[in-house]
Amino acid sequence: MKITVVGPGAVGATLAASFTASGAQVSLLGRPGAHLDAIVEHGLLVNSANGTATYRLAASHDPARLPAPELVVICVKGQDLAAAVARVRPWIEAGADVLVVANGVPWWLLAATGGGGEPVIRTVDPDGGLLDLLPPNRVMAGVAHFSSSVPGPGQVTHSGGDCLIVGDPLGGVSARVDRCAKALSAGPVHAEVSADIRTAIWEKLLGNVNLNPVSALTGGTVLEILESPDLRQLCAAIFTEAADIGTRLGIPTAMSAQERLDIAARLGNFRTSMLQDSDHGRPLETDAILGAVRELARRTGVSSPAMDAVGGLLSLRERVRHPDHGQEHG
Repeated sequence: MKITVVGPGAVGATLAASFTASGAQVSLLGRPGAHLDAIVEHGLLVNSANGTATYRLAASHDPARLPAPELVVICVKGQDLAAAVARVRPWIEAGADVLVVANGVPWWLLAATGGGGEPVIRTVDPDGGLLDLLPPNRVMAGVAHFSSSVPGPGQVTHSGGDCLIVGDPLGGVSARVDRCAKALSAGPVHAEVSADIRTAIWEKLLGNVNLNPVSALTGGTVLEILESPDLRQLCAAIFTEAADIGTRLGIPTAMSAQERLDIAARLGNFRTSMLQDSDHGRPLETDAILGAVRELARRTGVSSPAMDAVGGLLSLRERVRHPDHGQEHG
């Protein structure tokens, strides 16, 4: 299979290595810069528990310089998704399958759950352009359950976990999901097919919607946050609000707040993706992880005082730190 990974950061590069190890012909579409330059010149260096390997892959910042793919795998932050999709629109319109691996609320969620009403989630898809180009029946979703980092240009370190859950927004298991899963059978990460990807997305969100913003506000690791009784109580309150929203959308969870937080605590003393972005002065993925959940709270009639307080604090913090670009529409 010919596959192009869009966004060869920690997650995208790990998946690119895994697809390549599984026999696919993989190319990378990234932003101009030292990381992409190093991949072009020296190859992608992947460190994992199985050792170190270098993958020589076609890589460019210009889609026209890459072969037309059968599968486009988009691995970018929520705030960069619309721009990434626009860059590969010709491939999409030519019929390539699309797999989006991202945290937070997907733009297609309300269109996939049905129930009438406005299907566009404005926080993550302000003009509805994503839903027009990639409705639920046109895209696959991936939920990453592995940890990777980029220690230097052209390098990625896979440090834990080995699963990418793949599924169709409308449920069931389609032929395209099977093809995608079979293309990811070796290397650092393997695919797990889900007939209910919406639940997989929401249950991961239930650990991100609280720990990510609280970590960005406090600078604390997940373990430091959960060892604080006050902060653990706050995270549990946000979990409960988000779980109530999921139930009203037809995505209930069997987990309790404490069970979900215990899962996070067992992963150890790690820094969330939002905290890492904060450390490096990068824009935060607030809209997809928190702002869209707050929008859904209003639209489903769920009271969300804990989420609103944390969202307001984080929004002001980002405006003070980065007065030239606001954040969070929720």
